[in-house]
Amino acid sequence: MRKFAKSTFIVVAALFTGLTTLGGCTEINAAIDCEQMCEQLQTCIDSDLSVRRCSERCEDKAEKDELRHKLDDCTDCLESRVACEEVADECPVCAEVTEALL
Repeated sequence: MRKFAKSTFIVVAALFTGLTTLGGCTEINAAIDCEQMCEQLQTCIDSDLSVRRCSERCEDKAEKDELRHKLDDCTDCLESRVACEEVADECPVCAEVTEALL
């Protein structure tokens, strides 16, 4: 019986650790995506844009799942090295993200 309790505790502890770690990864990914998106906005739209402030605002808004997924899709598209003038045509999902951040 003690062996069963010990095994159960180890499994539960491992699952809990895994779940809490996954949540942290989501936040880290959102932060990276936000910084990338804000750098793109600074380069393509507003050279006076503060990337730090934009990233903070983005991370707050990315807590909503809908924007987080669109942000992720947008930055995935931007990673294909799309030129500023091509973003609207090549990465249409970025329009809504841009609107939410500016």
